[in-house]
Amino acid sequence: MGPEAIAQIYASDIISNFDLHKPEILNTLFSRFGDQGASYFQLIRSMGFETPVASDTYGHFEDNHVHEVVHVLANVAQPAIGANISFTLDPVDLDANNNFYLREWDVMMFHNEVTGSVITISTVVPAAPVVTVRLNEITDRFPALTAGDELIIISSAFSEGSGQPQGAVSGTWEYDNDAQIIKESMGVTGSEMVNQSWVTITSEGQALPAFYFKGQIDLDYRLALKIDGALLWGKRSTNVITDSVTGRPIKTTEGLVPYIRRVGNEQTCVDGAFTVDEFDEMSNTLDREFAGNHILGLLGISLHQDIENALVTYFANTNISFAKQATNEVLFKSNEALSASVNFTYLTKSERTFMFKRMGGFNNKKLAGADGYSARKMGIFLPLNKKKDPKSGNMVDSIGTRYRALGKYSRRMEVWQVGGAGEGLKVTDIDERNTYQRCHIGAHQRGGNQMVILEAV
Repeated sequence: MGPEAIAQIYASDIISNFDLHKPEILNTLFSRFGDQGASYFQLIRSMGFETPVASDTYGHFEDNHVHEVVHVLANVAQPAIGANISFTLDPVDLDANNNFYLREWDVMMFHNEVTGSVITISTVVPAAPVVTVRLNEITDRFPALTAGDELIIISSAFSEGSGQPQGAVSGTWEYDNDAQIIKESMGVTGSEMVNQSWVTITSEGQALPAFYFKGQIDLDYRLALKIDGALLWGKRSTNVITDSVTGRPIKTTEGLVPYIRRVGNEQTCVDGAFTVDEFDEMSNTLDREFAGNHILGLLGISLHQDIENALVTYFANTNISFAKQATNEVLFKSNEALSASVNFTYLTKSERTFMFKRMGGFNNKKLAGADGYSARKMGIFLPLNKKKDPKSGNMVDSIGTRYRALGKYSRRMEVWQVGGAGEGLKVTDIDERNTYQRCHIGAHQRGGNQMVILEAV
């Protein structure tokens, strides 16, 4: 049995649906293959998480944590009752200049709830500071420490008349990414152009003659899948890939999954045996990282079924209607048609609203659902919110896309025709007309520490 899609001229003349239809209509058109459904790209467009940028490389700043934990470098034996304890800071607690957050007279609490004051921090070896802590209560006993242990700073205590401690700064973390040029084409024969009814459609303010039928949706959907692959799975180019014709480098964008694996959280569960405990573990991760109240879950079909089976009682909760209405107001500006076309499954648990979306592309046998790939058993959980960039002051979405644009010129979705048949300027003597699509687009993510990849193994 041969392939179902090949590189050949298609007998039609088309333009893009992306600017012709509202997202709720396009979501319905793109679902004609059933479970293939709307793409991640369409989901982002439905929620309005698109922003133009003027350059190939774009980014934002995020606030770092304003408070830190302390890490132990090596094992330390348990000291006697009433005795001090000393340990060496792990290099993960030091920056490039060997600065660290812990200061003298900070009060630390150990795993057995014993507390003590930091009395000295020796920097004789700058890259390996040695911390000495004295018990607050003389009858207590510090526990033994294991390499890699996390210890917390709960307070500080100073003597009357003492000076101020050394200043602390948290700074910002910079995120950047590249926009990627993605293209798709379709050909048209002159004779076929007289077999269809022509309509006039305005695209970017210009009237274009074209006819509208299945091939138009095919072209748009094929390009949407390529955009989807970049936004979900793409890795940013660090290798040199040069176009042999133009001599220019080819840039690729970092997608959502590689981004979360780089800066976020990963969790596994038993395939076919998802339990509420697994969900609670993930909720703890979200809570620990201060994730917001609206959590999107993008699920492969296998994991989606496991979660539905395990949480059937929770899905029947009477608060679901309220959660759906509240989310519709926040994300879709009370647009019921748009909300219905996205078709989230809602769950209220741990004081958060979870919106589950089964991703057809995760189970598409021509995409990440092909043999040997595990996307059908994967789930991506992330908050949907906006936070302020501490440097620019702009509000930044947690996920989305960035497309190249400057002034009136936008490369979000360019569509044009070249040929020697049909209406419009004829530039060749060949009895055909080609329609081309091109976009210059990149993935955008913020707050990866609040995102979780869940995989059934």
